[in-house]
Amino acid sequence: MSYLVLARKWRPQVFEEVIGQRSITQTLQNAISQNRVSHAFLFTGARGVGKTSTARILAKALDCEKGPHINPCNQCANCKEITDGTSMDVIEIDGASNRGIEEIRELRENVRYTPAKSRYKIFIIDEVHMLTREAFNALLKTLEEPPGHIIFILATTEPHKIPATILSRCQRYDFKRIPLKEIIESLREIAEREGIQISPRGLLMIARESEGSMRDGQSLLDQVISYGGKEIRDEDINEVLGLIDQKILSDTIEAIADRNGDRCVEIVEHIYQYGYDIQHFCQELLHYLRNLILVKVSEHPEGLMELSPEELEGLKKQAGRFEFEQLNHLFSLLLKGEEEIAQSTFPRTMLEITLIRMATLRSILPLDEILKRVEEMVQSSSPGQAVNPSEISRPGHSIGSKPSSRKGKLSQEDLDKEGREKVVRKERIASKVSEGAAPSDGEERKNLAIYREERDLEESSKFSEEVWRGLVDFTRARNPILGSFLVFGSPIRLSDEKVELGFEKDSFHYDRILEKENRSLLELICREYFKGNTNVIISPLDRGPRPQVTVSPAEGDEREKPEEKTTKPPEGNSLVQEALRLFGGRIVEK
Repeated sequence: MSYLVLARKWRPQVFEEVIGQRSITQTLQNAISQNRVSHAFLFTGARGVGKTSTARILAKALDCEKGPHINPCNQCANCKEITDGTSMDVIEIDGASNRGIEEIRELRENVRYTPAKSRYKIFIIDEVHMLTREAFNALLKTLEEPPGHIIFILATTEPHKIPATILSRCQRYDFKRIPLKEIIESLREIAEREGIQISPRGLLMIARESEGSMRDGQSLLDQVISYGGKEIRDEDINEVLGLIDQKILSDTIEAIADRNGDRCVEIVEHIYQYGYDIQHFCQELLHYLRNLILVKVSEHPEGLMELSPEELEGLKKQAGRFEFEQLNHLFSLLLKGEEEIAQSTFPRTMLEITLIRMATLRSILPLDEILKRVEEMVQSSSPGQAVNPSEISRPGHSIGSKPSSRKGKLSQEDLDKEGREKVVRKERIASKVSEGAAPSDGEERKNLAIYREERDLEESSKFSEEVWRGLVDFTRARNPILGSFLVFGSPIRLSDEKVELGFEKDSFHYDRILEKENRSLLELICREYFKGNTNVIISPLDRGPRPQVTVSPAEGDEREKPEEKTTKPPEGNSLVQEALRLFGGRIVEK
């Protein structure tokens, strides 16, 4: 006698043996007991979850010689014929190979004849979504009003391909993927009855690879038994099914957490030498990172992942070594790398580069935290005051606090002394100007010219700064998001006719402000603010000193507005310089 595979040998024969579909089987049993059986059913769901098996059990329950009953006896002639597929009254049709209108016309002819010896003539059409549009149209009327002795059971894995006119004529039952625990329990019972020794971890690996399909799990177990015999080792399962050992995935994450690029390359070498599929490894590592993210964000991750307690505990320890933003960025890098590996002619090299990128990824702060720190630095930093970047990361450190070194104190004293001398000199010259006294010598005339130039520059700077701040505040009031972009720009020219703004090229804010919608909205806001037909020009700026602003005089104002003065960030404050470079900021002298 030929060998019968496990998937056929252990096929469910009563409703209680159908794994993971209790709500559906209970509904069908109730319909039979209450004599409320529909004339057309539609069973949908993934492969191997029990659609066709349930259809056969339903057919046996209805045509059983002792029935109709909520469970077939599986002993009478009708039940045995349906089980063996030889019944003349239960006809199974493959929708993929009988999809044309001629086959459906033949089916309609057979519908007219009464059953040969059973209570009902039952048509089971598998993969019904493969029928052509014409075949569906030919089936419509028969499906809606069949003779009383006819029952249709349609099965499909792709219900979205079935016309709505067919769906509306059927009772639809959606079969779910079978939970991992139930697959493991069923496989364990089959192994015990077959006399197979296999570890719980081995059953877990097979069940996980089946992806919710009971038939796939039974087929994989059959394949492993053929290789390992009666005693199956975990290594046999990995080798036969080509699975990636979870320890390799765990070691990869540990190497990334340790920022160990050499170890990542060694892992790739191991994967390559053992013949693992590189793209499959990336997919498994993506799934591993997904589990780490779920552990990080969920208080009860055990309900979201199908893992053993030992594996879950290991994930929790590894997740503690990362921040959520890091895991999110690592997932994005690997997802992009997986796409590149799939398209590359050198997948091994691409995997090495991807893992090295992940291992050398710098720590990432949340965007809110970055903006908060930048705002504090800009508000508290001054040209004579430097902030040590290493001090900022310490808890309790106040950004912008005075330097603790003696050198910092001396430099501040020198600056204060120089400032006091300038104030005294300005006051002395100002008093002479107010008295109308003529300068007595060349030095006094020079000082007087410098004083007048500085006084005019201070007045114009205040005016230009007020115009720019007013425009920013006005824009924020009209559109907060656009106003936040404007803060990172540099005004080059402000007038009733033209507003020219500069943004660091290739920066985020430059790209956003160039968008058509934002550009048009900014122009409308500027016209409303300046009360004129104002044109807006966006100019790209290179990294480095910002251009000075030119403010055209308003109507009725005869003064020329000189350029606004900006201050370069302090040379010693590398963190402020980096923040200004990234966000296109500037420090304005007040």
